[in-house]
Amino acid sequence: MNNKINITKGNIPIDKKLLNKYQTTSEIFKEHTNNYENKINIKTNTLDLEDISNLKISTIKSLAKEIFQNNNQTNNFYNDGNKILVNKTGIDESITKIFESRQQRELLREHLLVLSTLGDIIEHSKLVNQAFEGKGRTKYNSWNYYHSKLAIENNLYNFEFEVVSMANGENHYRVQKLEKLQNKKTEVPTGSTNNSTVPVSETSVSEDNIT
Repeated sequence: MNNKINITKGNIPIDKKLLNKYQTTSEIFKEHTNNYENKINIKTNTLDLEDISNLKISTIKSLAKEIFQNNNQTNNFYNDGNKILVNKTGIDESITKIFESRQQRELLREHLLVLSTLGDIIEHSKLVNQAFEGKGRTKYNSWNYYHSKLAIENNLYNFEFEVVSMANGENHYRVQKLEKLQNKKTEVPTGSTNNSTVPVSETSVSEDNIT
């Protein structure tokens, strides 16, 4: 594995305290389960997602991109001064990974709801882990893992998403994961609704992109 991280101007800076801090998504969720300061409420009353269980992945990908485009004014977002781009490739890859995981696919509706508020989530999430690009792909410099607490329909969820720092200096959103916090309820102010998640499997944070 490459033991040196390349940095291009514009990439998310490497914090040595966060480098390889966690090995699995479950570690991130366990460590931050009681962290409520970043809780974000997901609006659910604007989307009709009642009957999606039998839709093909190609249809879900199109729906996911439509939801994102219709509910976010831009595809460029800033977290701690770092610009993060959400493009069609990132959304497609995220949906593919959701379909490949039984636990995540059970939360498909919640994942689509997340996309309606993805920009706000990106801007208010916390960078908790960073890692090398371990597959030798020269277009990627490093991987960054963000955590947030989400509220969907009066249920609380852990949420993690990945951002890859590219060799061209850009930072691209890639994959998202949800974990429902059992027996955790939240009250939401009038006019807004909450979100919920499902447990994720014990997979390496680098399973998809690094190692």
